[in-house]
Amino acid sequence: MPLDRRFPLNSLRAFEAVGRHGHLRRAAEELNLTHAALSHQVRLLESELDCSLFSRVHNGMQLTAAGRRFLNVVQAALDALAEGVVHLDPAALAGELVIATTPTISINWLPGVIQVYVQRYPEVELHCATIEPHQRTLPARFDLALCLGAPEARGKVVTKLYQEYYFPVCAPKLVSAEQPVHQPRDLLDHTLLHERFQHWEEWFATHGIDRARGRGNIHFDYGFQSIEAARQGLGIVLADRLEVAADLRRGTLVRLLDQEMAVDEGIYLVSEPEASRTVRAQLFIDELQRYLRDLGVPPA
Repeated sequence: MPLDRRFPLNSLRAFEAVGRHGHLRRAAEELNLTHAALSHQVRLLESELDCSLFSRVHNGMQLTAAGRRFLNVVQAALDALAEGVVHLDPAALAGELVIATTPTISINWLPGVIQVYVQRYPEVELHCATIEPHQRTLPARFDLALCLGAPEARGKVVTKLYQEYYFPVCAPKLVSAEQPVHQPRDLLDHTLLHERFQHWEEWFATHGIDRARGRGNIHFDYGFQSIEAARQGLGIVLADRLEVAADLRRGTLVRLLDQEMAVDEGIYLVSEPEASRTVRAQLFIDELQRYLRDLGVPPA
């Protein structure tokens, strides 16, 4: 392949979106393109490279070995390009960015994205607005929203960011030989931490257990409260993999069982269509996607 070969940016962005989602429809929704247009861009790129980047499997698009290698290159290149373009004109970044999100997201993992974002783009004045889990109607004014459950957002692009999967975690000091947890029923011998939208009853029911109350039970309104209580060693919490990904890496929480449970709702990103999206918003989306990739959280 000639080293001076040039590739259309639209084709590279189309490939990156399909590679990240593993699905044409979801990628098309994110880029606000038709299914046919996106498929055409991918095929053009494969033709130019003279290489198959995807295996078409049922309704999905599975990356080939060459596709996986190329995806890493393209993602790094697009990230560098986005940063480079903005740095040419820092004034384009100046202004507010309003992000609406739930309390648990805003406290448990979004600060990891915000920290890097504000360091890279100090010109942006960030505002975080609180919305409730499963809130269907969003505030009148926002640039981006991270929602638990798909909201009603006419005129906006609503993209499923990731699927929630729950499993039990606790502070390391609660793990002991005297009260081991080898199977789901063993959880009932411990204090369980509950919150409004948690799924202990569903968790136990999937394992043939008709009760969802432990030896002790502490109840909270929000997930971030129950997870913080788990960090403090107050009991066992049923948590989503993204909510506790950083804790598991640091060792402040440990996972108790291999079993995990998918829930009906997921986390959704709401934004303006790409053509009318501000540079500030697009760069935050890029940072968000990079953060999830680095944590190893697969896209929905």
